[in-house]
Amino acid sequence: MKIVLRIFTLIFFCSILSCKQEKLKPDFKVVYKNNKKGETLMGSKAELIKYIRAGASIKIGWGSKGKTRSVEHLSEPIWIAVLNESEVVVHLDPHYVATADWNNLTSKFSDTSLVNQEWRVVITTGGNFDAVWYDKFTGTMIKRVPQNHTMTWFAKGSYDDNVPLYLNE
Repeated sequence: MKIVLRIFTLIFFCSILSCKQEKLKPDFKVVYKNNKKGETLMGSKAELIKYIRAGASIKIGWGSKGKTRSVEHLSEPIWIAVLNESEVVVHLDPHYVATADWNNLTSKFSDTSLVNQEWRVVITTGGNFDAVWYDKFTGTMIKRVPQNHTMTWFAKGSYDDNVPLYLNE
């Protein structure tokens, strides 16, 4: 019995020591990245459109870096459009406005007067990022801040065909 236990222990430890840790491979992959002017930095906008037409899950990432602070965002759109078979436009889910606490590196609803405000945004592969703050109680737009950002477009899934969604088969 002792020999069987020793052999089992030896096999167990050898298998642990010989295991290689593999890098985690994300389900989402970068398929396109555009700069603030909408110029391609990497990937292919045509490939992004193929993923969209196939119904793949899409995420968009962007960020900014100043002298003392940086922020990165990643979001899934609630609505996607392909315009003239060449430009992608997405709407992000509206959400309440929170305040960034840079001293503690957190975000919170410390200013309760902002709870009635929603932040909404439209993003394009042309580098456009059109943000609005909307008062959901009065139904009015508080402010609009059009911007341009470098955008990273992620896709999860695959595609076989590249058939526009407006075609009937």
